[in-house]
Order: sequence, then C-alpha cells, then structure tokens
Amino acid sequence: MSTSSLNLSLLKQQLESHLQQTAGANHLFTLEFLAHGEANVIFRLNQTDLVRVAVNTPNHRFAGDIRRVTQFEQVVLRYLQGTDIGHQLKESRLESTCEFPYTYLITNYLTGISLNYSRTHLQQCAETLAQLHRLPKVKGYAVESLRSHLPVIEQPLTLFYQEAKHYAQPYFDAPEADPEIVEMLRAVLAKAKARLSAEYLLAEYPHLCLVHSDHTYENWVINDQRAHLIDWEWAELGSPAGDLGHFLSPVTVRRRQGHQLSPADRAFFLQRYYDALEDEDLSMRIERHFAAFGVYPAVRSLCWTAGYWITANHWYADSPDSVERMNRLQQSRQQFPELWQEVMAWLEKDV
Repeated sequence: MSTSSLNLSLLKQQLESHLQQTAGANHLFTLEFLAHGEANVIFRLNQTDLVRVAVNTPNHRFAGDIRRVTQFEQVVLRYLQGTDIGHQLKESRLESTCEFPYTYLITNYLTGISLNYSRTHLQQCAETLAQLHRLPKVKGYAVESLRSHLPVIEQPLTLFYQEAKHYAQPYFDAPEADPEIVEMLRAVLAKAKARLSAEYLLAEYPHLCLVHSDHTYENWVINDQRAHLIDWEWAELGSPAGDLGHFLSPVTVRRRQGHQLSPADRAFFLQRYYDALEDEDLSMRIERHFAAFGVYPAVRSLCWTAGYWITANHWYADSPDSVERMNRLQQSRQQFPELWQEVMAWLEKDV
C-alpha cells in the first residue's frame, strides 16, 4: 500500500474510533500525530505511549503485505523485552478489520533527542550496540527463537555486494545518468568485489546476533540515561559489524545536517564499543568481522543513494516530513563525490 494517497486526518479519526471501541466508553484518551515514515504513521497516546500504525512496506522482505511490518516488529520487541534497548511492547493488533484496515503496535513513549554525533552520544550509542550484540551470551536471549522470523545473513559480504550492484543498476540504465557518477559507482563496486575473499574471516570467528541495520540519526532516541534504538523493520540475524558499518557509513552520518565524522570520533566510538562488550574473545571476533565486512554497508548505501535518485517513490507527498526528506535527496546529489571518496578510502584499508 502506498502512503502517497493516505489521508492522515482520516487515519487519526479511524484510529480514535477504533481505540475508543476497544477500550470502552469509560476510558478517555488523547491521540496526537507525531511522525510519518516509510512504513509507519506514529501517534502519541495519552502522553505516555505510542501507536505505530503500519501503512506501507518499502521493505521487499514483506512482499507488499503491510501487516507483516507489525508482526515483524512485534517479534523483535518481544525478544528485546527487559533490555531497555528499544521500546517496551504493551499491546499489538496483528489483523486488520473493515472498521480499521491497518495493524499497529502500542509501546511506551521514549523521551530524548535524536543522535547528534557528540562524544556523549557516540559513547551512549556504542554502549547500546555492545549490549545488543552480546545478548546471545545472556541467558534467555538465544537467537534460535528468532531464526524462523528474521532473515539470517550468513554470507554478508557477498549479499551486500550483490545488493549494491542491484541498487546501482537503475542509475546505470538511466538516460540522464552523469558519466562521472557512473564511473564512481563502477570503481567502488570493483573495489568491493576485490575484497570478497575476506568473507572467510566471519566463518573462522563466528558470532551471530540480532542487528538493527538502519542507523540513521532519527532511529536513535537519546536521553541522560541511555541511547535507545527504534524502528526495527530492517532487523536481521547477522554479523554485528553490519551495525557498526552502517552507523559509521558516511552516507548515514551525512543525513544529520551534512555531518562528517572525524577519524578521531570514529576511533572513539569503536573503542568505547569494544570496551563496553566486556569480553575479550567477543571483542576480538567482532574486530575481525569489522575489518572484513564493516565497509560493505557503506558501499551498499552509496549505490542505493544513486539508484534512489531514479527510482524514488514519493511516499511523503502528503506528509509533513516531505519537504525535509526531499531536501535530503537533493543534498545527496551534491555530496555524492565526497561520499564516494570516503567510501573508496575505507575500501583501501587492509583487512
């Protein structure tokens, strides 16, 4: 379902009516629109909770079925219950009905601000990711319970390289493609292909865990106590280096008002992350993963960016977020040569 024709006022009315019928006449509540993303429309409920209504599924893994977005996130939040890494799941509705043709989750409301890449925020994010990635070593958080629900990524270098090629192809095929950017994309793909032989390191030093996979600054809610991760529809079981690589990808970082992460800040984040693991063997394993795989999320994001200029579906046409999001699209065109240089420099580093 595309959100381009979504009437947000009508959706709010339908949700209010549905919640009132469900709760009963004696229950009073307030509903406030907060955000409209690619997959969910989010409302604040009674100041203390959130309602995440699934309205679209750009993620190919859900095969166009928006109900599966809600089901998927429910599985992840149940697994994370008790960790405070993300939202606390309170209630879910997994089947749509005639009176309310959407599915939704109700969670607690997290106070805080989005990631700003200050040293304080970098340390808090490093600590949260370390907690997430070591969960399989904690009693009650074995990943076996997730295997039938989440994609399991066992050869991530190969997969991310193939996906990067797929994302870049629309740009290669476009009549309006800039020849210089075409050459940049071909060069970065060639470098990534040349490093695929390092994939054996992930098998030699195995560690499989839940990874979030989408570290745009808006997916972090940070307060004085800790950093929380939200929006789990791209989660998978795989290498923790996928999270580290996406977090540090220049494509990801630039989304925060064109921010650039200095080498010193990158090193600071990684050191705080390895320290927070509090496990020398696990730290060694993840360092091997990051050396081999860490750059591939950046390669994939770079190729996705160019392809998206061609294939963009304007899901936000009726959304208050539309102007900001379309501005980002234009900014990514201007920043592309710089982004390419940073990714190429990362690819030049020894495994």
